[in-house]
Amino acid sequence: MNKTFILAILALLVVFSVTAVSAKTIVAGKIYDSPNFETAGPVAGANINVTCEGNLLTTTSLSDGTYSVAYNDTEDCSDGETVTVVAEKGGVTNSGTGLVHDYTAVMPDIHLGVVNIALIPEFGIVIGALTALSAIGIFFFVRRK
Repeated sequence: MNKTFILAILALLVVFSVTAVSAKTIVAGKIYDSPNFETAGPVAGANINVTCEGNLLTTTSLSDGTYSVAYNDTEDCSDGETVTVVAEKGGVTNSGTGLVHDYTAVMPDIHLGVVNIALIPEFGIVIGALTALSAIGIFFFVRRK
């Protein structure tokens, strides 16, 4: 059901983008707060950088976590190219990649790339600190005996 909802949103974004700016390539997706996309909540206000063929576009995720950018010329981002999306909010950064697909059979002059990202904090520093503290504690415990 969640996938159907996302596809419906993307279809609306495509329709509105085509009528508003006559975009040739649209990259869209959703930013989540968990890697389990089916139960995750949306992340609003994340800064989004989208790069395709070296061309950078930026935007911010909406209140429902969705984002979209439009390349006005397929030379800027063409069918089969890899799109890289980087999302950042509150010092937490994550990225994802996707392919641009040709949807001209369904929508004239439209190429679409979809990249969803789970924006979750990395706990490497916390785990590293706990490991170091555990090692120090074990050292003193063994040394006392």
